[in-house]
Amino acid sequence: MPTILKTCTVIVLLAGLGGCVGAAGISTWDYRSGPGYESARVQESRIQVDSAEGLTREACTSISRRQMAMSGDLTGDDLTACRSD
Repeated sequence: MPTILKTCTVIVLLAGLGGCVGAAGISTWDYRSGPGYESARVQESRIQVDSAEGLTREACTSISRRQMAMSGDLTGDDLTACRSD
């Protein structure tokens, strides 16, 4: 049994009616650049254990793009999308 679940189990047993919340997450990223552009992509995933709600998961992806024109103007956009299970 993972350590966080053991800890929650022990705390719930000791606390009686008390609740326990634990979370674990992972994050990965990718960065690329070249003449006049750069992009970054970050993916994050988090699992949460809550004695009241059970096991939940949320995953988010963020993308950031920047581009420099010959005139020196910098344009870009950021996008973040999340989903929960």
